[in-house]
Amino acid sequence: MQPKRPTTSLDRREFIAATSAGIATATLGGSVIASAANTDKKRHLYVTNNPEQRVDIFDINDSHRFLRSFPMAGEVVGGACADAASGRLFISQQAEDTVTAYDLLSGDVLWVVNTIDVYGYDHPDRVSITTDGSALYVPMKGTDKTLILDTATGERIAEFERPGRPHNSWSGERGKYMYVAGRSHPVMYVADQRTHKVVKKIGPFRWPIRPFAISADERYLYANLTYTIGFGVADLETGELNEIEYMPPTERTQYWDQAKGGLPHGDDPYSHGIAVRPDANEVWYIDDQWGYLFVFDTSKDPMHPTFKRQVELFDEIDEPWGRDHGNRWVAFSIDGKYCYPSDGLVVDAEAGVKTDMRISPSEKLVEVEFEGDTPVRVSGQMGGVYGIS
Repeated sequence: MQPKRPTTSLDRREFIAATSAGIATATLGGSVIASAANTDKKRHLYVTNNPEQRVDIFDINDSHRFLRSFPMAGEVVGGACADAASGRLFISQQAEDTVTAYDLLSGDVLWVVNTIDVYGYDHPDRVSITTDGSALYVPMKGTDKTLILDTATGERIAEFERPGRPHNSWSGERGKYMYVAGRSHPVMYVADQRTHKVVKKIGPFRWPIRPFAISADERYLYANLTYTIGFGVADLETGELNEIEYMPPTERTQYWDQAKGGLPHGDDPYSHGIAVRPDANEVWYIDDQWGYLFVFDTSKDPMHPTFKRQVELFDEIDEPWGRDHGNRWVAFSIDGKYCYPSDGLVVDAEAGVKTDMRISPSEKLVEVEFEGDTPVRVSGQMGGVYGIS
């Protein structure tokens, strides 16, 4: 049964009592970076909450305090993206085969398309929107197609073949290309954001491309590869490929039987989460088995990043990390100060430590920055910053 939309804001204690999502109270400690008094812009994190079938909204400026939520039809979110200019949030639902447009302020449904009923395509996955806000790219994991929908109406603009179970997509921040990867395919497909035609292919890598990130200048690709302990790198202009291999520390892996967290995602990728940190020459990726965020420096040689530091997400060296929740992701706030590894943790990306703040566990989340009630910038679900200011 769909939960009723709250008519008034809940304080944190009321929200904890009312939800089964497992969101913990955010303790105001030394790890808190910003407060509402320190900024003239509102910064809200929109987090899709699969178990409760809703979108939860948190105030980043106020220690990620829970603000409110609105209903979301479906419990297997494929992807989420937002557009500042139109004030819309777009969510794909894999089990329901739907793509829905929501109003960012009210949470009202503006349109919904069932891709099976209308186009005969199933499993819409990680949606991305063009930088001009006109078109929505929808990888269709069950049909080897990528749909391009009109963001105003949900009607089809175009489509193209994308073999290998189309899965993740990324909108280039310069507005030049859209990038679409296949879950079981080692080649990246690159489409022109204006013509919606595939204009180049990057690869093949040794293994299929999983989550990936593109540098802000649209020059470099950084990607999780299914069976690489590390990540892949590509020069998007020259086509040059590289792989960075990095083993977790032995002080952790010596506790193999006790501490190995398992491989929770389909096709058993060794790593499932990577992002380029905004306003920093850094690539962060998550080690699924052991509970580390590994940080690599790209400032000197973007094709050959060097290890910089690590962030431990676990509490005890000999205990497994996140064995039961199954979420693995890396996302950042617009300013790059916070990292969200999808299990509800909030990481201080500047200090490289976990904070006491908590949000709903989710891989699919975006930040929306407001001036008053007007959205001005949004983040992408795998990184990137987009907006009208």
